Amino acid sequence: MRLAAQPVRTDLDLDLADAGTLRLDGSIGRTTDLNTLPVQLTLSWHDSQLGQASRLLSGQDQGWRGELNMDGSLTGTLQSLALKLKIHIDNLRRTEFTPVSSPSLDASCQATYHNGSVAIDNLLCLLPTPPGHLLLTGSIPSWAQDPAYGSFADKAPPRDLRDWYDFCSRVAERYGSVVDFYEVWNEPGWDRDGEAYRNFGVYHFGGQVETDYLPLLQLAQQAVKEKDPEGIVVCGDFICTNNEDPNRGTELFSLLFDEFGRPGQDVSLKVEADAPIVAERPMYFNYQGSWAGGHDSLGTDSPKDKWYFAEGCTRPGFHTWLCLQNPNKERAEITIDYLCGDGNNVQKKVFVEGESRYTIPVHDPAEGIGVHDNSHGDVSIRVTSELPIVAERPMYFNYQGCWAGGHDSLGTDSPKKEWYFAEGCTRPGFHTWLCLQNPNPQRSEVTIDYLCGDGNNVQKKVFVEGESRYTISVHDPAEGIGVHDNSHGDVSIRVTSELPIVAERPMYFAFRGLADGHDSLGADSPKERWYFAEGCTGYSIQEYLCLQNPNPQRVSVTVTCMMQKGETLLRRLELPPSSRTTVDLNYSLGFHGCSDMVAVHPYKAPKDWGRYYANVVSALRARGAYQEAVVSEVGWPHYSDSIPTGYSPRIQEEALTVGIQSLLDNGCRKIWVYQLMDEDPGTSWDALYFGLFNYLGVPFPAWEVYKRWQQSRFPSYPNLPPSLP
Repeated sequence: MRLAAQPVRTDLDLDLADAGTLRLDGSIGRTTDLNTLPVQLTLSWHDSQLGQASRLLSGQDQGWRGELNMDGSLTGTLQSLALKLKIHIDNLRRTEFTPVSSPSLDASCQATYHNGSVAIDNLLCLLPTPPGHLLLTGSIPSWAQDPAYGSFADKAPPRDLRDWYDFCSRVAERYGSVVDFYEVWNEPGWDRDGEAYRNFGVYHFGGQVETDYLPLLQLAQQAVKEKDPEGIVVCGDFICTNNEDPNRGTELFSLLFDEFGRPGQDVSLKVEADAPIVAERPMYFNYQGSWAGGHDSLGTDSPKDKWYFAEGCTRPGFHTWLCLQNPNKERAEITIDYLCGDGNNVQKKVFVEGESRYTIPVHDPAEGIGVHDNSHGDVSIRVTSELPIVAERPMYFNYQGCWAGGHDSLGTDSPKKEWYFAEGCTRPGFHTWLCLQNPNPQRSEVTIDYLCGDGNNVQKKVFVEGESRYTISVHDPAEGIGVHDNSHGDVSIRVTSELPIVAERPMYFAFRGLADGHDSLGADSPKERWYFAEGCTGYSIQEYLCLQNPNPQRVSVTVTCMMQKGETLLRRLELPPSSRTTVDLNYSLGFHGCSDMVAVHPYKAPKDWGRYYANVVSALRARGAYQEAVVSEVGWPHYSDSIPTGYSPRIQEEALTVGIQSLLDNGCRKIWVYQLMDEDPGTSWDALYFGLFNYLGVPFPAWEVYKRWQQSRFPSYPNLPPSLP
C-alpha cells in the first residue's frame, strides 16, 4: 500500500497548510490468524507546524512552536510490533517567549507493542541536549529479564550481565564525544525491600542493592572507560529513607563503601604477564564473625583436568570449601570424588559455566559429604573435569574450640612418590598433621622420615588403602614424634610411597597470642600465567594479589577477575623492574575502585540539603572514600495532591535559592536541578510534583527566580540550557 494525505480532525478548525503531509508506505501480509498478520510499514509526517500537530494529537494547542518532521516504521505482527521513530524539530520555542535563538531538536525512540497485554515495553528514547544527552529508558527488555527476580525483574539486573555490559559500551561509544558524566542507575537505594517500597510500593531497583548493584557498577565502569576514557562514572545515589532528619539516610553509604565489611563477592583470578613473574594471593578474614585469621596460596600456571587434595575435614568446627574456576568459554562437567577416612567414599557431579567461579561447601550434603563427627569427616578430594580447570580448597575452623582461623591450598595435578616438607612443629601450642591421599585402587606402603632439629630422627611406616584418605597426627607419638618443648619438636618431613600419592601438611597453632593455622604448596619458578580459583572481597574478608617481578625490565600484567555470575573484569598493571606490587582487590573491585564520583539526592527540607550532603561526605571519608560527592538530582515540589498548603510555587522559589546555597556552602560543586520532569496531574506516586515547568511545558515563577539567582550568583556561568528562554 502507499498513501499520502493531509491529516485533519473533523471536530477542529485546522489550517491544512500548516498540518503537513502524512505518508504511509508498506505491506500487510495474509494469514489465517489476525494476531500473526505480518506488518511492514514506514510512515512519515513532514512540514507540519508544531502547534497544529499538538492540536491534531491532543485536541488543543500546547503552546509549542517549530517545524516538525517525523519518520518511523512498524514491523512485526499485530500481536507484537516493533516501533521506531525519529523526530526533527527546527526553531523550537514557546509561544510565551521570544528567545534570543531557537534551537533544533533531534530525538529517536523505539519500543515494542504487545497486543495481548495492550502494553508498550522496551521503551528507549534518546534526546541530544547540548552539552550532553538525556537518556530516557523504560523497563528492562522482557527478553533480558531474569525470572529469578519475579515481579521485580523489570528493574532488576538482567539474566545475562553481558547484555548490560554491551549496552553501557554502546552508549559510551556513541555518545562519548558529548557526554561527560555517566550515572549508573537512578537511586538503587530504593530497592525491592526499601522503605519506599514498604510504605508506598515504589522501587527503582528490583534487586538487593547490597549485593546486586555492585556488579552493574563494575561492568558499567569498565565499559565506559574502554570506550570513553575521559568519561566520569558516577555511583548511583543510596537514598534509603523518607525521614527528613538530615542525620538519617547515610547508612547505605557507610555499609557499601566499607570494602572489608560490605556484602562480598566471590572472585577467581587469572594473571597474565609479558615476562615471567611470581603471583601469590593472601587473604585475611573474620569468618562468620568469629573465626579470624588468614591464608595464602601461590597460583597455578595452567588449568588442569585433574586435581588432588589430601586434606579436608567436615567434623564439627570445620568448614571445608572447594572452589572451581572454569577459564574456558564452554561449560565443563566436573566429577568430585570424596575419599573418606572410613572408606565410605562419595561421588558428586556439578556443571561449571564458562569463565565463571563455582563454590562447593564440602560440609554440606547437597554437593559435599555433610558434617560428620567421625572418620567419615576426614576427607581427601579428587576433582576430574572434562575441560582443564583450576581448583583450590580453603578451610575455616575453630580447632578444638579455641584456635579459630583458616588455611587454603591449591591442589596438585598429579600424585608423586616423594614429598618434602621443610616446616613442621610439635612444640606446645602447635599441632602438625600429615594428610595422605591414595588415589590408586591398590593399597600403598608409605614411609615417613621425621628429620628433627636435634638430629634424633624418627621413621614410621603406614599403609594407606586404595582410594582413601589417611591422617597422621605428627604431634602424637604413635605415628608421629609426639610433643617436645625443645628442638626435637622442630621437624621436617620426607614422605616416600611405593605408589604415587598426594601429601599435605596442615598446622594449627597458638603462637605468641596468635591462634590460627596454615597449609602450603610451593612453586619452583616464575611463570607468565597464574590462576587462583579461590577469592572473596567483603564479608569481612580482605583479599590481596601480590606480584613479584624479578626481571630487570618492566612487565605488563593483565588481571582477569572472573565473578560468580559469569562477568569478567579486567585490571591492567605495570610492574617496575625487580619489584613487589600489591593489589588491594577489595578496593579495586569495590565501590572505591569502580566509580569516579558518588551521587547524592538530598530529599530533606531545603534548609537541610547542605547538612545532609555534608553528612554523606563524612560517611564516605570515614570509609576512606575520597570520590567527589555530586548532587545529580535536586528540586522542591511546587504542588501536592495530598497537602496542597504544604507545597506551593512560592515555597519552591525559596527552596531553590536557599537549598542550593546551602549545598554550595557545604562544599558541593556539581549540582543538577530539576527542569522538565513534571508529571500529569494525579499521576505522581508520592502525590508530589517537581520541575521548573509544568506538564504542558509552561514555566513556573520559580524559573525566573532561579535564573535571576543563578545569574547574580554565577554571572559567568555558561551552561544555561540553550533550549529554554
